[in-house]
Amino acid sequence: MSKKKKKRSLNISPKKLPLPPSMMGATTAKFLGHDIKFKSFKDQQTVSEAKITKNWPAMTYLEDNRDTDDGDIKRLAENIKDHGQLQPIVLNDRWDIIEGQHRVKACQLLDIPVMYIISKRATIKDVIVMNNNQKSWRNKDYLKCFSHTNHKNSSEYKKISVFFDTYGLNFSVTINLLAGYERKASSYTGSGKARRAFIEGNFKIKSLESAEKYGNQLKRLKSKVNQLVQNGKFCMAWVMMQNSIAPDSEGTFSMMTGVKQMEKNYDEFKSCKNQDSWDDAIVVAYNKGLNAKNKLTIIKRVGGS
Repeated sequence: MSKKKKKRSLNISPKKLPLPPSMMGATTAKFLGHDIKFKSFKDQQTVSEAKITKNWPAMTYLEDNRDTDDGDIKRLAENIKDHGQLQPIVLNDRWDIIEGQHRVKACQLLDIPVMYIISKRATIKDVIVMNNNQKSWRNKDYLKCFSHTNHKNSSEYKKISVFFDTYGLNFSVTINLLAGYERKASSYTGSGKARRAFIEGNFKIKSLESAEKYGNQLKRLKSKVNQLVQNGKFCMAWVMMQNSIAPDSEGTFSMMTGVKQMEKNYDEFKSCKNQDSWDDAIVVAYNKGLNAKNKLTIIKRVGGS
C-alpha cells in the first residue's frame, strides 16, 4: 500500500506581510492583465483559460527579446517529447510571445500544438520581469529533490549529499569524482552526461571507494593550500596526474610529497587559465626540485599534458 504524500502548508499570516506603497488601500489586483476586484472575486474563478494551437503564423517573436538558442530548443523538444508541455506559454492579446519562445519552437520542431494563455496588454517589460523572477534550480535544489524517498534513485543522491558534506569540494568536482570521469585530450569525457543525469534524477555512482580516496586527499590538501583546492581545475588536475603516471616513471606518487610540493611551489599556478595549463602546472609543481628518482613521468596526451 503506497504512502500518501504529506502536504506542506505555507504557514504565512498575510497580515504580517508588509504591503508595498502601490498596494496600500488597493481594491483590485492584476492577473494576466485582468483587473480583479477584491470584493467581487469568486474563489477558483477563471482568469484566462489554457488553450492549444498550431497557428504559428499568428504569433510574433518580439524583436527586442533575447535570442533563442538552437541547442536549448532541441533539449527542450526532447523533454516535451518525454514528459509533455508542463507549462503554457504566455501571449498578449496581439499574440506577441511574452514568455516561452523556446517552447514555441520546440513544439514546432515536434510538429505538435503549443499550450498557451493570454495576458492582456503585456509588453517586453513584462518579458523582462517574468524572466528575472524565474529562479533557476541550483545543484542543492536537485540534490534535495532527488534525495527524497519519493524518487526511486534516492539512495544514490543521499550518498552524493554525504560525500559533498564530508569533503566540501566544488560541486562539479564532486559529480566528476563520483561519475568516475576520464581525462582525454582537452576535456573530461562523460562530465556533460553526468551533469545531465544528475539534474534528471538518474545519476549513478561509478566507484564510491575511488571517489572517497581522492576526496580524502583533497581534504588533506585543503589544510595547506585551501585556495588551490577551491578551484575545480586544480582538483581535476590533481586526479589526472595520478591517473597519467607512465609505466616507466622512476618516481612513484607520494601523498606526503605532493602536499609539501603544492605548498612550496604554489606560485606555479598563478598564470593558469584553462584545464590544460592546470594539468601542466601541477606536474611541474610536484617535480620541482626533486631528485630524478622521485620525479613523476606523465603520459602525454594530445591537446593536454
